[in-house]
Amino acid sequence: MIARRQSVWGAALVLVVTFAGAPAAAQTTAIVTRNVNLRTGPSSARAIIRQLAPPDELSLLDTVRTNGYYEARTPGGDHGWVWARNVRITGTTPATLVVAGPPEVYRGCPLQGSALQAHRQESNRKKNRITQPAQGDIDATATLTALLQGGDDQTRWDDTRAASIVAFVVDVKKGGEETVNCGETDSLYRDSHIDVVLDPQDRRKVVRMIVEVTPRWRAFRATQGENWRTGALEQTLEGRWVRFTGWLFWDFEHADEAAHTNPNGDNVWRATAWEIHPVTEIKVCPGSPQNCE
Repeated sequence: MIARRQSVWGAALVLVVTFAGAPAAAQTTAIVTRNVNLRTGPSSARAIIRQLAPPDELSLLDTVRTNGYYEARTPGGDHGWVWARNVRITGTTPATLVVAGPPEVYRGCPLQGSALQAHRQESNRKKNRITQPAQGDIDATATLTALLQGGDDQTRWDDTRAASIVAFVVDVKKGGEETVNCGETDSLYRDSHIDVVLDPQDRRKVVRMIVEVTPRWRAFRATQGENWRTGALEQTLEGRWVRFTGWLFWDFEHADEAAHTNPNGDNVWRATAWEIHPVTEIKVCPGSPQNCE
């Protein structure tokens, strides 16, 4: 059951959505029957990523052929195109009901992404969480004011909890090519990085917090008629007060670039290494932050 007041893309820019469940996409698997090249595009003129041989397995991202090629991903996370005549479809996993979130495997990429190290796999699983936080999951003390309070904050919050903050958006941009998304190069399948502040008059990087929209949630929200592409978010959110709800996440990779954990660092561009990642709900405040309370 979907209950909606008004889409975030509507004139009033207000979004409230609840879910009872949504179907996950079916997963199609295939096996290599003859030596075949995994290429960067659907053409023999495109660069070879690697050679595949029987009985290598693949996840097909689309069962419709393009120029005789399937778009596919290997179990190790390599993404490319293979000549369809050299592979055989072995089965399709039926779609299942996912409650309040996207599927575990997205475009052939599992929750741990393509990471090899155990600690990075665990980090990726947290970034790729697919459940909508329940009210009891939200830490009411994790306001933006509290999250931006100075001092070493590595153990200040709990990344098994969620947060719902009201913040002013100063920048929206596409993320990099990361193991969390199995090295996807297309911006549609990469995270959206959103920089937020507490004071619209102070937009220095050292007072910013980062919240991130993941491709999984972008695709899931699209099934609800919402556009969470990076470009659309930039146009809709920048320069506005917004309530972001999602899971708290400690990004250890950026602890030395955060003012709270490395105040004297040479490359500090954020206040805290804590993020809301992934964002699961967006509500633009009409007019002022008080309208999001």
